[in-house]
Amino acid sequence: MSVNQDGVSELRSVWIKTAEQQLFHELEVEYGFPRATCRSLVQLMHELIDQNYGNLRDDSQVVYHAVSKDEPPGRQLDKIKTVPVRLSVSHPDDSEVLEKKGIQGLRQHKLIRFTSEAYDQGGLLVQEDLALLLTSSRRTIQRDMKDLREQGIEIPTRGSIQDIGPTISHKTKIIELYMKGYEYTEIERRTKHTGHAIKRYIVGFSKVIMLHNKGFTPNQIRELTNNTEKVVGEYLDLYQKYRDISSERLEQILSTPKIEIGTNETKKGGIL
Repeated sequence: MSVNQDGVSELRSVWIKTAEQQLFHELEVEYGFPRATCRSLVQLMHELIDQNYGNLRDDSQVVYHAVSKDEPPGRQLDKIKTVPVRLSVSHPDDSEVLEKKGIQGLRQHKLIRFTSEAYDQGGLLVQEDLALLLTSSRRTIQRDMKDLREQGIEIPTRGSIQDIGPTISHKTKIIELYMKGYEYTEIERRTKHTGHAIKRYIVGFSKVIMLHNKGFTPNQIRELTNNTEKVVGEYLDLYQKYRDISSERLEQILSTPKIEIGTNETKKGGIL
């Protein structure tokens, strides 16, 4: 059956009534930009909006702009590149930490989480960021960081990363401690993470290794497990390092309950 061309024209006029088309029209008519410039600006704005306000976060997360960790030191904050990172403002572990360690313990727990999450996503927070996120003063943040350093816990902020050098993710640190034979209680003490979080990281590690052993590429593993490229690479390096010298612990990790791809729920007989 033939299509009436007038009808097609009417539908086309509806299809182009999008926010992007309106912005294009505004730039071209009101500001007098060339059409090529309008297209470039609309595309840039679309990417920025999608990156910062798209469906990139869970209900308990916020999108925050951190300094790119590729930025060299010494530049003013208003002249450096930033990257959007997802920060978990709340987590089921928080109530357990609050009950056991009080308000200061919870604040330090969140400080570790925020800086680690930002670093894993290519960003570095500064002390002022942490003071804002934790509704504290910069001096309080400095005291917390000093206290954590004395416990052997390095915090990857923009001010400290130049001193401590490249660091591995907090997830990888926890997995490595387990591979070295440390038990949950000792890992909790050393990393300020709860037993629930440690178990979750170990299960996540097992998913990566199982997919690797099934022949999936690192990029495919990243997409299937929702990990960053950095974390997947570190997990695979860790696997190669400990597959022979810690075979018993590795066997324990790989025998953890299977998890279905794309979920956080343990599941018997899952696809892994």
